[in-house]
Amino acid sequence: MPKEPRVPIFVLDSRERFQPLAVESVEAVPAKLIGLDGKEHGNVALDALPSWGGRMDFPADPEAQEKRLRPAYGGVGYVRKVAAGGLTWVQYWLWYLHNPKVVVVAGTHEGDWEFVQVGYYGEKPICVTVSRHHTAGARMWWDVEHRDGRPIVYVALDSHAHYFNRVENFLDWEDDADGAGSVLDELEWRPFGDWATWPGLWGNSTGPGRSPQSPGSQAERWNAPHRYHSSGAR
Repeated sequence: MPKEPRVPIFVLDSRERFQPLAVESVEAVPAKLIGLDGKEHGNVALDALPSWGGRMDFPADPEAQEKRLRPAYGGVGYVRKVAAGGLTWVQYWLWYLHNPKVVVVAGTHEGDWEFVQVGYYGEKPICVTVSRHHTAGARMWWDVEHRDGRPIVYVALDSHAHYFNRVENFLDWEDDADGAGSVLDELEWRPFGDWATWPGLWGNSTGPGRSPQSPGSQAERWNAPHRYHSSGAR
C-alpha cells in the first residue's frame, strides 16, 4: 500500500459558485428524507439512513445555502484505498450540494459526487482516473500535469467534471474549466462512513438530470476501479 499518496490539487473555474462540503452539510441544511412512497419522512440523519433508500430533498436557493454552510463544512473530501486489477487505487471523492450545469441531454440537479483516483504499483504511481459526467478520463501518471509531485485536476464550471487540462466548450458537454479560480490544495481528507453505501439518492432530482447515488452504489467507480480506468483510456 502506498505510504504517501500524491494527493490531487483541484483547480476551479473562475466563475464557480460551489465548493466541496463535508457530508454533514446535508443534515445542517437540513435535507428532508423522501421515501419510496414520495412522502416526507423527517430530516436526513446520516447515522440513521433507511436501508430501503429514498431521496434527500434540499431547500430552495442552493447557492445561498452553500455559502451559509461553507465556513463550517467546506474544505472536506473523502478518501479510500482498494486493491484491484493488480494495482492499489487511492480514491478522492468530493461532495457538492448542487450541480447547476444544464446541457441538452441533462439538466441541473441537486447533489453531486465527483472523484479522482491514483493507481499505484507498490509505492509507484502509475495512472490517474477522473470522473467526467457519465464517463471517465484516464492518463498515465507521467502524462498528467503535476505541482510539487501532485497531480493537477481542472474542475469544470457548474458540472464539477474533472479534466487534465484547461478546457473551453468541451465537446458534447460544453464544459468550461479555465483554471483561474480557487485552488483546493489543502482539503481535509476523511474516511467514509456507513452512509457511503446507502442505496438512496443524494438529492431530489429525477429524470435526465438525476441526483447521484452514494459513492458505494456507483458500480465500477467503487467496486472495480481498474475497469473504470480502462473505460476512460479507450
